[in-house]
Amino acid sequence: MERNRKAFMMGFVLLMVMVSVVFAQGVEEVKYPAKGIEVNVGYSAGGATDIAARLVAPYMEAKLGQAMTILNKPGAGGEIAHSALAKATADGYYLGYIHAPATISITLNRKAAYQLTDFIIIGNVVYHENLIVVPPTSRFKTIQDVLAEAKSKPGKLTIGNSGAYADDHLASLAFQHTVGVKFEDTMFQGTAPSLVALLGNHIDLVMCNVADIVDKVRQNQLVVLATLGAERNPLFPNAPTMKELGYEVLMGNYTTLAAPAGTPANIVKILREALAEVANSQEYIKKATEMGLPIRYFSAEETERIYKQQEQRLKELWIELKLPTT
Repeated sequence: MERNRKAFMMGFVLLMVMVSVVFAQGVEEVKYPAKGIEVNVGYSAGGATDIAARLVAPYMEAKLGQAMTILNKPGAGGEIAHSALAKATADGYYLGYIHAPATISITLNRKAAYQLTDFIIIGNVVYHENLIVVPPTSRFKTIQDVLAEAKSKPGKLTIGNSGAYADDHLASLAFQHTVGVKFEDTMFQGTAPSLVALLGNHIDLVMCNVADIVDKVRQNQLVVLATLGAERNPLFPNAPTMKELGYEVLMGNYTTLAAPAGTPANIVKILREALAEVANSQEYIKKATEMGLPIRYFSAEETERIYKQQEQRLKELWIELKLPTT
């Protein structure tokens, strides 16, 4: 009897050891990330968000040890991509870029297939002000030229943007409201196609972001007439701010890496730490500076506060501009 009891105990101990080994192997197998990560961008290739995403990706790959593939899903001012992110499996293998104000403004304008609470913020990578550009051959040489014609011919000048209620569309609406002019707003699926239309002389102006046009300005393909920043941008020292011209219209865009709500906390922690390390990497900062990309890292906590502030500001803007809602 005693012999049987000892044999049973030895067998039980051996079984527990085997279970522990198998469990340990299972933990090792689910170590994150174990495969490539997809990252969606709600605008066309070549636009500001796409440029930022493709800058960040190789540095994140180096930190995480897995490939990061950028997926362009333009359309509906970013709503298609945001909805895909909100509905994605929350396992850390599908991320996306969201924005303030655009991601928020869509939910104020219509019943979107997502809410801000559907996302977990990893961190913010870019902040840049909106600005107005024309080709060098344009009849407009200064922003005052634009204002003069816009006031004499209300609704005749066409201005392109990256989609309905995206940050540059909102910037255009706020600009018109504050300055007292009326443009015809022309929607595109991202900034890149709006610039193609501008350079093809199909529209008069484009409202966009800094990263959209830095290279084209350097190559003398575009001229910045004015910015909506608080002070002059050193990349475009000859372009005045609307503020210095006496118009209090400040608009810009936050570009933020996010994961679907419900993503496990340990995975979120890994992603946040990796992005923070990338953002503080001298190599990354040097590359972004060379590209003229206005990188601005904010931690998840800081970014969450920014989005709450932006949401409140947008609600006030919606009322002030009497924008449509459903």
